[in-house]
Amino acid sequence: MSSKDRLYDVIVWGATGFTGRLVVEYLYRKYGLDGELKWAIAGRNQGKLKSVAASIGDDRLPRLIADSRDRSSLDLIVKKAKVICTTVGPYALYGSDLVASCVDNSTDYCDLTGEVQWMRKMIDRHHEKAANNGVRIVHTCGFDSIPSDMGVFYFQNQLKKRHGSYAQHIKCRVKSMKGGFSGGTYASLSNVMQEAAEDPSIMKILNHPYGLNPRNEMSGEDRPDLRKVIYDRHLKTWISPFVMAVINTKVVRRSHALSGYPYGKAFRYDEAVMTGKGLGGRLKSLGGAAMLGILSAGKPGGLLKKAVDAFMPNPGD
Repeated sequence: MSSKDRLYDVIVWGATGFTGRLVVEYLYRKYGLDGELKWAIAGRNQGKLKSVAASIGDDRLPRLIADSRDRSSLDLIVKKAKVICTTVGPYALYGSDLVASCVDNSTDYCDLTGEVQWMRKMIDRHHEKAANNGVRIVHTCGFDSIPSDMGVFYFQNQLKKRHGSYAQHIKCRVKSMKGGFSGGTYASLSNVMQEAAEDPSIMKILNHPYGLNPRNEMSGEDRPDLRKVIYDRHLKTWISPFVMAVINTKVVRRSHALSGYPYGKAFRYDEAVMTGKGLGGRLKSLGGAAMLGILSAGKPGGLLKKAVDAFMPNPGD
């Protein structure tokens, strides 16, 4: 079946979770059910899917049933869509069969994972076949890592248009942001920590500046992500490690590589948190770095995870 013959343009997989519900609310508000976009929701629990439809006040919302661990059920819904949008994490636990199904059935795929070790596995397993089948597998379509990836793309295009050349080094400095970890986000982070504890090779991927690049193109001028507090002399501010840099920087570099290195092989990109000048800025940086260190050193199954598990939804729903 060609993509133009699919019943739905988009199927939201994991619609009953926290983020999935936000996606459903947006799609309904933006497109409704009578517009050009044909879409549906999917999950493993019919009752919960029905409650999602009830929450937007429209029982006509198409609802499909499948299970993350049942490949045949996934194939049935994947074959009905042009694009699968999934919010079900941890993706290393619940996402691999769905990616494989999309590749095999010529269905485009997007998610909002930040699990670098799992993305590396999916790239190695499926990139060649996905390219041959004309399938687009697009990871990290959330706060990880759209602002970084599209921000660099936009900024470089504007520089080229206005000044005739690209920047050779772009620094992303986060001054402030709102929000926090959802239960699903913490579950993904905890699983990465668990896998890294069991497989030391995963730490090599996480620490490699080009950990998501094509296998034969994992070199360049970039350094490992910032791990200490330093003073940025260009911006005249103290900076500290940014928790999402380990994901975002690799995504930016992979996009650059896949685009054929339009900014040049010497292009560099890095991210950090900007905390201000003077002693106050330095103390704020030190505090942020300390908190990040505590989070990174946390053990799966510890008190922090148990506290989050008490309030988080089942990630497989």
